[in-house]
Amino acid sequence: MKVIIGIDPGLTGAIAILDAFEKNIIQLADMPTMPDNKKRKVSGMGLKKILAQFSPADVEMVYLERVGARPGQGVVSMFSFGRSLGAVEAVVNLLGLPLTYVSPQLWKRPAGLIRADKDASRGKVLDLYPEADVNRKKDSGRADAILIARYGKELRP
Repeated sequence: MKVIIGIDPGLTGAIAILDAFEKNIIQLADMPTMPDNKKRKVSGMGLKKILAQFSPADVEMVYLERVGARPGQGVVSMFSFGRSLGAVEAVVNLLGLPLTYVSPQLWKRPAGLIRADKDASRGKVLDLYPEADVNRKKDSGRADAILIARYGKELRP
């Protein structure tokens, strides 16, 4: 079975694995994290356990949200976010999985989420997948990961 993987990077992000043909959700997981002094960081080993279930031949593509600094964001938070993004990139590359970056504007436009609040992605996903586990407000990362994967699938029918 071929899969498409969508990743919303960051500590509150998530990983969505969809069937490449039917677009059904195979697996949905919060970004694995681990303690880092008094804070948290992305767990490379946790992410590897999720992604290593599939060989490179099974993965049509990994779509990773391309994110950058936003006005008003602190230096410490941006550095932390950069570390998270780097951890995801490293695991994907070490596993030999194909990788494509997708800007938020690209995947949000077809989903009708440009200028929508952060929570709007959960509603969109529940319209598409009523059974999806995105019912809590903190599940917006899961919803984003699903929509990133779906956008990638639409690019590569």
